[in-house]
Amino acid sequence: MPSVKVEINNLTDLEKFAKSLLPYLQPNLFLLLEGELGVGKTTLAQLIAKNLGIKEKITSPTFTICQRYKIKNNYFLNHFDFFRLNAGDNLDAFQELTIDNLNIIE
Repeated sequence: MPSVKVEINNLTDLEKFAKSLLPYLQPNLFLLLEGELGVGKTTLAQLIAKNLGIKEKITSPTFTICQRYKIKNNYFLNHFDFFRLNAGDNLDAFQELTIDNLNIIE
């Protein structure tokens, strides 16, 4: 699947973009977010979660590596942050979590 580059200039643009993603967000999808620290990756994850009906506070998983949030349709939004991991780190422990769930990876 091709990558898409989107330019966001403000929070309103980010909110519109988050809503535009909703029809594509489904179990077994991996949404990869790339960008410098502080550009809004976690904010986008928060807006997506809000639009999916998740009421919990969405926090950055920088130190926990993964945060899981129940979506009303009996699957989970997995929010990963691999910033602190190295190329040689084994991610097998997370593989089972991703099956049949929506996955956002920073």
